Amino acid sequence: MEKLRYNRVFKKGIVALLFCLLLFGSVIAFFIVAKVQYDELTSGMESLEATIVDIRHVSHTKGPSEQEIHIEYTVDGITYSRELETDTVISFAAGRGAHYSVGDKVQIYYDPDDPEIIASPRSIRVGYYWLALGVIFFGLAVWALCWVLEHREKFLVTEEEYAEEGEEIKEARLDRRQEKKEKRLERRQERKNRRQNFREKHPLVAKLVRVLMITIAVLVALFILYMLFGIFLLSIGY
Repeated sequence: MEKLRYNRVFKKGIVALLFCLLLFGSVIAFFIVAKVQYDELTSGMESLEATIVDIRHVSHTKGPSEQEIHIEYTVDGITYSRELETDTVISFAAGRGAHYSVGDKVQIYYDPDDPEIIASPRSIRVGYYWLALGVIFFGLAVWALCWVLEHREKFLVTEEEYAEEGEEIKEARLDRRQEKKEKRLERRQERKNRRQNFREKHPLVAKLVRVLMITIAVLVALFILYMLFGIFLLSIGY
């Protein structure tokens, strides 16, 4: 019986799925740690309403916008001013996806012994969204991994087929490299043609630019020599 082995698609797929499990498992673990820290922090805290006094919008290229929310609250006649966030090592941004306005009231928890230490219920609610995403994608990765392992016989190939697959991959890689090289040469030729056309249409300007570039190069060279000469004089104690 001819010896069989798993093809490269199977191996790369297993690695990718294991990476996904590690990634989304880390998201779940991150939330669990944040939730434990949040519960420990708020266990001895008291609740009150704070007033939003300033909002700064933090834009993101992807995903919802984030508000940097600044609040004021009063404890025992003393007014405190700070950013709305939870004072734990791991915390989710309380302003993620928020739509507050200046003057709105928000609930916070504060430490009676040190009122400057606060926690925001919203930060943990934001964390639940990340937990849901992590659980969903973790479950999908587990399902995909189980399916691949269950149907792994479909990915078995002979040694000859494995070698042919490797040759095809090498040829495809070489073709991509050759294509990139040809594109670079085309762009280089286009730039060369543009420069040539510019010289033909504006010979005087082209000469001035060339003289300017040579002058700059000479000045830079002289400056470098001057610095090296100064370093040499310092080294000999002149």
